[in-house]
Amino acid sequence: MKILVTGANGFIGRHLTAGLLARGHQVVAFDLHSDALQEPARQKSCQVVEGDLCDRTLQKQILRGIDVVFHLASAHLQQTLGDRVYEEVNVKALADLLAAAKESGARRFIHTSTVGIYGHVAKPPADESGPFAPQSIYGETKLMGEGVVNEFFRRTLFPVTILRPAWVYGPGCPRTAKLLRTVSKGRFIMIGRGDNLRHPIYISDMLEAYYLAMEKEQAVGETFIIAGAQPASTRELVETIGRVLNKKPVWFNLPLPLAQALAVPSEAVGRWLHLSMPLTRRSLEFYNTSNAFTIAKAQRVLGFQPQVDLEQGMKKTVEAQVKQSAV
Repeated sequence: MKILVTGANGFIGRHLTAGLLARGHQVVAFDLHSDALQEPARQKSCQVVEGDLCDRTLQKQILRGIDVVFHLASAHLQQTLGDRVYEEVNVKALADLLAAAKESGARRFIHTSTVGIYGHVAKPPADESGPFAPQSIYGETKLMGEGVVNEFFRRTLFPVTILRPAWVYGPGCPRTAKLLRTVSKGRFIMIGRGDNLRHPIYISDMLEAYYLAMEKEQAVGETFIIAGAQPASTRELVETIGRVLNKKPVWFNLPLPLAQALAVPSEAVGRWLHLSMPLTRRSLEFYNTSNAFTIAKAQRVLGFQPQVDLEQGMKKTVEAQVKQSAV
């Protein structure tokens, strides 16, 4: 098939593009930047297109002849962006892309949302029904985007599926690489007690969920949480990385209330100086929210079954980084 991947230059998008090409599909890899897409661009079956998702004319151009759309592009971690930009990209451009995809004759649209729409899960595990309490403009606009997708499906029956990835990690993930570097140097700063829950999923398992969403007819009109077999506390996550690296992190504990008090002025300074600050309300979600979910629906409807546990995934990530650095 001919497949469009938006956000193809990102961590998940790059892996998805490579995976689809390996399966024999033609891929249009679309993103605002394409610096990480040099390798797939060498293949005849891959067309790399740079552009702004909010460009409606370009949307129609990249959708020509497309069978399946994997929509991953979003305003995500950019601290210097205003709320209006998040709405333009994550809500309004999504609505236009859906309409253009239907008009172009696409047969399936898989939309990537986020478990960030849940905010703090007070009574884990959460399922697809919520409740939702996003803690950032990113989470708020991704929740609004889900509403756009569901309403479009109700009005048109255009075949859509929503995936809500949990904490996806693996080779090439900047957040994973940063964690590995910090732990390897013994400089990890634990904010709070570290007993909040994260729900990791290794990249190969995430890709399998995408393939199932594309192939299974019963996925149409449905929303699925995609996560690993089990959650881990933030402390367990860091200790696992320490075991894999054979390093013992030097713990420095910063009280959570103090970090929360510093986050807002830190963001203001970042916006003023156009810098990405290490301490923001968004970055604090790693420490002050628990994210633990049930994947029962994905298992039942899609046949999804994660294969890689946290320790195996971190070992694979480290091995890939060592191999890459030796090239």
